[in-house]
Amino acid sequence: MKTVSMLSSQKSAYLNFYLAAVSLLVFLTTLWGVYTHFSPVPFWDMWDGYLRFYLQILDHDHSAWLQQHNEHRIFMSRILFWIDIRFFRGTGAFLLCVNLLIQLGTACVFSSIVSKRMKSDPYKYAIHFFVICLLFSWVQNNNLTWAFQSQFLFVYMFSLLAFWNLGQYSTEKKIFYLACSLLSACCAAFSMANGLLVFPLLFVQALFLRISKRSILAIMVVALGIFAVYFNNYEKPSGHASSVDSLLQHPFLVIQFMFTFLGSPFKSALNNIHFVTAAGVLLMAGAGSYLYFIIKKRNLNSVNLTLFTFLLFIFGTALATATGRINFGPQAAMESRYTTPALMGWITLIIIGFVNQTTVHKYFFQAMKGALICIPLLLLPPQLKAFEDFSGTAFTRKLAVFGLARNHYDESYARQVYPFKDVLVDTVDQSLDQRLSIFGTDWYKYDHEALSADSISEKPCMGNMESVRPFQSGSTIAYRVKGWVWDPQTKSVPEYIVLTDSSHQVVGLGISGEPRPDVTAAIEGHPTNTGWRAYVDKASIRGPIFAFALTDSGILPVPGKPIELAENTFIAGISDWDGKPPSKFKILNSEWTEGKLPPHVKEDDPNQVLTSGSQGDEFEGKVEIEFEPDHEPINITYMTGPDSTAQKIEVFDSDGKLLTQFEIPESTHRWSNIRFDLNAQEKVKAVLSDQGKSWGQWSVLLIP
Repeated sequence: MKTVSMLSSQKSAYLNFYLAAVSLLVFLTTLWGVYTHFSPVPFWDMWDGYLRFYLQILDHDHSAWLQQHNEHRIFMSRILFWIDIRFFRGTGAFLLCVNLLIQLGTACVFSSIVSKRMKSDPYKYAIHFFVICLLFSWVQNNNLTWAFQSQFLFVYMFSLLAFWNLGQYSTEKKIFYLACSLLSACCAAFSMANGLLVFPLLFVQALFLRISKRSILAIMVVALGIFAVYFNNYEKPSGHASSVDSLLQHPFLVIQFMFTFLGSPFKSALNNIHFVTAAGVLLMAGAGSYLYFIIKKRNLNSVNLTLFTFLLFIFGTALATATGRINFGPQAAMESRYTTPALMGWITLIIIGFVNQTTVHKYFFQAMKGALICIPLLLLPPQLKAFEDFSGTAFTRKLAVFGLARNHYDESYARQVYPFKDVLVDTVDQSLDQRLSIFGTDWYKYDHEALSADSISEKPCMGNMESVRPFQSGSTIAYRVKGWVWDPQTKSVPEYIVLTDSSHQVVGLGISGEPRPDVTAAIEGHPTNTGWRAYVDKASIRGPIFAFALTDSGILPVPGKPIELAENTFIAGISDWDGKPPSKFKILNSEWTEGKLPPHVKEDDPNQVLTSGSQGDEFEGKVEIEFEPDHEPINITYMTGPDSTAQKIEVFDSDGKLLTQFEIPESTHRWSNIRFDLNAQEKVKAVLSDQGKSWGQWSVLLIP
């Protein structure tokens, strides 16, 4: 017996060491990932749920505290939002730290449960490390790196606290625990909508715990009060499926979504939606099996009831999510934010297995030990994604708000931070007025109207001004200029780019930070993120445009041929296609394919097209078209692939003089229209060329 005990102790020591190492690796890599994926730019829901909330508070509209965000009332998160903007400049860094602290708080609750039932168990520390490993897994990176997501973490910490404190109340008989349970339940309800499930589950838990009728009555009274407040002036959000209709009309799809939700942490490891769904089935089957044995052995104590009630909460959340999101398809169940409750479900099952190791057959316990070893291994490969380069996304977000702050709504970038133009523009304007969040400094401004000739260095930096692309900015046309820059003297990338005309009058401003792997590979020292983008108004154009870099060593000219943009650049508008046929033209020469859209484009082909995409993304070629003289604007209807880089258009007059040229505006997988107000008396030729060899670089021209 002594030898067996020693072997068991040795095995547990090995397991403890293994899980300690894995959990430390997971924790440190996740911390690094959160740090490197930080961006101070508000993202998606932060524009309406974060900045607009604070603007309402500034306007003395205190109803904003309990205002719906979709179906949720995120009061607990709004407390954090207010603190972040009021005391931490609204950068979101404070919120990310809190997200990590919430997970740490949840880990502490789990550890308290484990410590109560496994005081002398040799596997106790292994469970503690397992909890840390899963709660900080990178598979849930959306909830850890997005400053808005505290409510998604709050609701599970508070619900677990509510169930745990009620269990403590049943054994300790101290009113303090009941008060903590009810307070936690209230906090859960005002974290996310699924927090409302806590109260009916508390009621069921209380019945099984056989606590006093007075205590059960207190739960019911508080629950009724919370529900009354929550559903006062409640409005069902649009865009979500009806829960009742989903259950009645698509029960099997709901079940599939639910199980996929529960298996979502293993998306990367299993790499197949059916295997992921099977993992979810396994979680529920394991929970059901243990519940059967525990009831059979009459071992439904306060700890077991706490754990199973929390599991029911997670299963209920999965079901509610399935009924409300089924219209987005089963793939939506594997979104990163849904892995957090699923991970907690697996944690809870493992803890149930170990605190009841003597209750069930030994093979069940062996299976739990196997899961304790295998689950962290399955979650390790996604951990490598914490090292992915985030600088491209960070630059995109910064450029979007940089343009907005300078009155440029650049749809290609702005839609990546928030999809609704009117709300975004209005929020930016108000935030600028109040100097909130990223608009609290003057990083987007340049106050000088002209560069002094004396201030410009004779020695240029390294770099190039590469291309220009027009876009519709409100009611006017603006231009986005692209290039790269490197200051070899300071061995740094200048942060700002100034655009001027030939008299050094400032006509535009830009920022750097875009990844340019081609530049990194080509230049000694391998500088990173050397790319820059700058904006210039059409109204500001007075001849050729020059670029200058603002550096610590002075104002340095950016090499490259000046961009030739005459005051009359002829572009009258860029917009989504309204269905009207484009202007009639004659095909002079075409290396593109006539007939149909690329096979991977699902949009209906309204007419015949010329496309460079049917010959593969690596194809390079051009099409030349000719318009008859007309006093009406010329309309060209087109579409681009996901990457419109190197998709170029040139317009020539009858003498072959270049009138205007630029990269084709992005129009990914949708028809757009570009209008030229040439007032032409003679024939005009347009040349569309595909000079891109990379994935997604193709264009389509609609034939009238």
